[in-house]
Amino acid sequence: MARSSWIFGSALAFCLLPLSAGAQTPDCTKASSAADRTVCGSPDLKVAAEDVATTLRDVLDYTPTTDRDAIQRAQQAFLAERERACTDKSAVAACQKLYEKRSADLADQNTAAQKKLSALVAGIPKDPKAVAAALQRYDGAAAKAWLVYLHHTGAVPAADKEDRIRKLVGTVIDNGLPNDPYLLEEMKNLSDVATAPTGTMLLFLRHVLSTTEMDAPCFLFTKHGQPAFEAFGAFWGNSRDESPGLCSPPSSIFDLPEWKKIADRMDPAIEPALEERGSIRYGYERQFEVDDLQASLVPSTLLEAPQSIEARKMAEQRQKAVAAFRAWKDFDVWPEADYKAAVTALPSAIAATAKVYREKFNLLPQVADQAARAAGDRFVAGRLGLIMPDD
Repeated sequence: MARSSWIFGSALAFCLLPLSAGAQTPDCTKASSAADRTVCGSPDLKVAAEDVATTLRDVLDYTPTTDRDAIQRAQQAFLAERERACTDKSAVAACQKLYEKRSADLADQNTAAQKKLSALVAGIPKDPKAVAAALQRYDGAAAKAWLVYLHHTGAVPAADKEDRIRKLVGTVIDNGLPNDPYLLEEMKNLSDVATAPTGTMLLFLRHVLSTTEMDAPCFLFTKHGQPAFEAFGAFWGNSRDESPGLCSPPSSIFDLPEWKKIADRMDPAIEPALEERGSIRYGYERQFEVDDLQASLVPSTLLEAPQSIEARKMAEQRQKAVAAFRAWKDFDVWPEADYKAAVTALPSAIAATAKVYREKFNLLPQVADQAARAAGDRFVAGRLGLIMPDD
């Protein structure tokens, strides 16, 4: 799923090597060079300059401080070309192309740098101390959030653990995040992450990762179970729930042909409902993803009690949806033939799921049966909730 960072135009505020003022968006109240005056005289060029400055900041955030020389040299070369190409109003088109190329190049570097950081983070289960040492070379919020995770979980012990976490969290909130008032408010509402439960710390990590192109790795869910699924579930109820991406399980339980048969009977009814829900659909789709991940990666956690207030409310809504499924009568919304076919197919899907849980996850037969029924409830309730009348 494509994701875009919620980072808006802001001037680059730091560099390892001294860059000219053109590394930032020009100060149009005192534009001194011809290039600055050209940029300041064009709204499109001002936006382009902001894009370059912001993306450059991102690239630096996701690049170790010891590996930035090439980025700095490329920026200096861009600035020199900018001074030659953006001389007056007649050069606006050429100047625009120059900025667009630099922005595209930086965007590619940004994606590559985030992939490298993701690969580094993937090594946490194997050698958390080595990863923590490598993360110290980064300035960006994502690296600091992962350091919070490592200290909070005790994977990397620290004598001054709480103070260190508070300092990292404060730096992220004060300087490392985009100027997004809604996100910042949620981050501040988390109170003291240093002494908070694991679920709160994971929600902090989720919020930071939502500003990146990085996915939540699978080890978060296999290690932390229910708190992780709750932290990375539907939170905003709008398009923000698309981020961060979730890891892909080795295989999806809902790809079994028995579940596909039920989906074929339900999806024609829920797809129009998804469209009608507008931006709220993203929350539903996020929960589909999380339910799939949980049922496919750590099915035993389906039997655990919800921990957060929001998760308890969601569990209550799920119970209502399952009850509505068993007594469905609104055949104008979901045709009777499709409903009866889904009801008939459900026992086979649950049986096939229980078999996978016994053989692949080594769950005891009774536990496997219970987890399979819980997975069925997630599958049915998540979809039926879209077409049930609102309370």
